[in-house]
Amino acid sequence: MYNDDYGWAAGLGIGVVIFGIVLYLAILALVLWIGYLIIRTAVKNGILKADEERAARGYPPRPGGAYPPQQGYSGPPAPGSGPQQGPSST
Repeated sequence: MYNDDYGWAAGLGIGVVIFGIVLYLAILALVLWIGYLIIRTAVKNGILKADEERAARGYPPRPGGAYPPQQGYSGPPAPGSGPQQGPSST
């Protein structure tokens, strides 16, 4: 008498569940990525601020930081500016 074929509804339900799981994982990944970017920026700015305060107090730079300017050797001489070496012309 009645057509009790609900197979299409079961398939639709599984599709909705799969779509919901994918959507949940995508939102979770987006939230974690944005949180990572915020934390990374905060840490970078904190390190830069700490370096500025350390420099203002006169402390040496942190380990692994940039080298301070040094006196003395300034690099190789420009070509042709030093004494000529090679076979003598006399």
